[in-house]
Amino acid sequence: MSQIAGETILILANAEWDWANRVNCHHIAKRLAHNNRVVFVDTIGGRTPAPREFGKVWRRVKRIVGGARRINENLTIISPFVVPIYGSERARALNTALLAQQIRAVLPRDARPIVWIFLPAHVGLVGKFDEKLVIYHCIDEHAANPNVPAAQVRARETRLLEIADLVFTSSRPLFEDKRAFNPHTFYLPNVADAELFSLAHDPSLPIPEDIKDLPHPMAGFIGNISAYKMDFDLLCAVAQRKLDVPFVLIGPIGRGDPSTNVARLRAQANIILLGERAYAELPRYVKAFDVCLLPNRLNESNRGSLPMKFFEYLAAGKPVVATDLPTLAEFRDHFYTAHDASEFVAALDAALAEDPARADARVELARKYSWDARMEELGAIVHAALRRKMKDGGRKTEDE
Repeated sequence: MSQIAGETILILANAEWDWANRVNCHHIAKRLAHNNRVVFVDTIGGRTPAPREFGKVWRRVKRIVGGARRINENLTIISPFVVPIYGSERARALNTALLAQQIRAVLPRDARPIVWIFLPAHVGLVGKFDEKLVIYHCIDEHAANPNVPAAQVRARETRLLEIADLVFTSSRPLFEDKRAFNPHTFYLPNVADAELFSLAHDPSLPIPEDIKDLPHPMAGFIGNISAYKMDFDLLCAVAQRKLDVPFVLIGPIGRGDPSTNVARLRAQANIILLGERAYAELPRYVKAFDVCLLPNRLNESNRGSLPMKFFEYLAAGKPVVATDLPTLAEFRDHFYTAHDASEFVAALDAALAEDPARADARVELARKYSWDARMEELGAIVHAALRRKMKDGGRKTEDE
């Protein structure tokens, strides 16, 4: 067994623990907490909040006031207080000091943690906790995200890549980019909770009340409904040509891009925005979908993004229609590709008419991209890095 065990692990996340939409940092923290002490620090974000995000900021303030939360004996959540200004080096230094203080108050006194970083903004914390290992887990091209100080993000990421003991990348484009800065860079593609999404095969699993009376065939999407992620023009054009098909969209609106405007989606009668749903409930929705969608925009931000939902769809056995994301190229035999609205409509028709036996190959692929297998792989890499570091002696810090 290569599982990581008996360690203290500090996860500097790119998400909040309470998000309904679960991403890499949630899955990893949950599984590491089986055999380790895990401190999960909610994301501090990468840009100054927009006025429309006041509600989100207020909810965060209430969690901060409540202090650190224990989910179980091995998992503690910190919702840190920071100054929400991201273009200022002075604010960055202040936030680093504030974060370090809040984390030290929770870490066991004798701990030499493994620090697992998901955002370049946290590079200043390297070396603050007498850590035994630093991991940078890169799942996005962060400098290409909307409204972030791109030059500063790029500089911080470069520094983090240089001083990390390990770099994990979730797509081949990210791997090719980041390995130039660190020889200990690994390609570990996103995976799915195959066990959870395989529940969609259960004949007794009930379809949710809010969609059970919708007509079939039904197309569906789960994930972030943001203008920088999803091609709204494409989706509307396809929906207008397939008026007999309901397009059900499940997920937060505008996360990462508060300028997102979904008015044109709402104006299309057969596009149905349900909002967020609990992660454990998603298999019930995916079960109802006859085809699953990945209408991603082809931009610099998405160039390195390998959607986790792709493998979740596969685990449910569903046919997938997607835009031509570079990250999906190696899986091209397992989904239908479209470059424009006409091709997307044709791909939808092909997916709906396919031989149901093709689902077996999708499910089998999803099993290979499961969290159980991934945690074993992560464990083997981390153990090897710890042995290498003990042999070499010393550690890097952000100040070196």
